[in-house]
Amino acid sequence: MCFSAEASFIVGGSLVLIGAAIIKKVHYKRDIPVALIPLIFAAQQIIEGLLWVSLNNGDLQAQFWLSHIYGVFVGVIWPLYVPFAIYCTETDRIRRKIIAAAGLAGLTLAIYTIDGIVSQPISVKIINNHIYYEHDIHIYPLVIMIYLFATCIPFILSGFRNLHLTGITVTFSFFVAYFIYTKTFVSVWCFFAAIASALIFLYFIKRARKPLIPIA
Repeated sequence: MCFSAEASFIVGGSLVLIGAAIIKKVHYKRDIPVALIPLIFAAQQIIEGLLWVSLNNGDLQAQFWLSHIYGVFVGVIWPLYVPFAIYCTETDRIRRKIIAAAGLAGLTLAIYTIDGIVSQPISVKIINNHIYYEHDIHIYPLVIMIYLFATCIPFILSGFRNLHLTGITVTFSFFVAYFIYTKTFVSVWCFFAAIASALIFLYFIKRARKPLIPIA
């Protein structure tokens, strides 16, 4: 997340509470992956909070490990997990096929990220009160397009209104972060996306009131 360690911990802690409330509302096995999304974001934001602390204290070893764990969240976990989670909830056959294609794109990105981290470690520094993750990405526009396809399109394609709304919000925040916070785009967008993940709670409120999918 951006701005400060305190902001990261506040958002992370809030998502833990929201995620716990969501877990209590899960009635169907196929909803579990989606229910876990706010909790995964909470872990990511807490890690960045710890990274803020290490940057302020000049702890280089902690910076190395925390920045790379954060990089795994961004480049490996989310491109793989989002298509999987939405695929589990979706019932429409055509939508499921497109979401599966997004999952393959996410797998490609995950492999690319792992290879990139191994060949070139991530370095971090604070720029304009945001964390800047410095790492060369080849064919950057193409990577960004694939990343959007893997992480945003599954939400947008969801047949469930509140998951669709979450996808629209996350995608809008992507472009805001990309064009306004170009240098520190990764940290800022993850901040927006983490907050947007709280909208998933609305999906589970409706599911609790009007069950649609029985337990497999």
